[in-house]
Amino acid sequence: MALALGVLVYLTDRDPSRAPLVPAVSVLAGMALFGAAAAWLPSLVHPFAFSLLTAAVQPPQRPPAYWVCALWWGIDTGFELLQVAPVADACSAVLGALPANPVTGAISNYARHGTFDPADLAAIAGGALAAALVLHIFQRPETNDGA
Repeated sequence: MALALGVLVYLTDRDPSRAPLVPAVSVLAGMALFGAAAAWLPSLVHPFAFSLLTAAVQPPQRPPAYWVCALWWGIDTGFELLQVAPVADACSAVLGALPANPVTGAISNYARHGTFDPADLAAIAGGALAAALVLHIFQRPETNDGA
């Protein structure tokens, strides 16, 4: 549901050309359904949803996978910091020296055309912490099978 919420933000409040993996739906475009929250909501939803999805693939007898929350916080924070002008310039230069491929091209475009926002860093931390809280609340009970 969280991922669907994030996609809905892109469908209603964001420029579809900025999210190449999300198709434009003309009937929804420009609705401004989320208002000011559209600026930071995807940054909160991404680490929240992907932390929970990653934790869900752990074997059932394992304790809550809080490490995945830290992992997705780090990934999302890294990509946000990649949009800081000097970092973006350096990244584009390094990636431009590598053989061209879709991955390096996409990362370079993200760095060059993205906008750094400290509010996104706060949202990323909030999403990762919210996922850790969900994991804590719904942690699997310990089993004692005598082994």
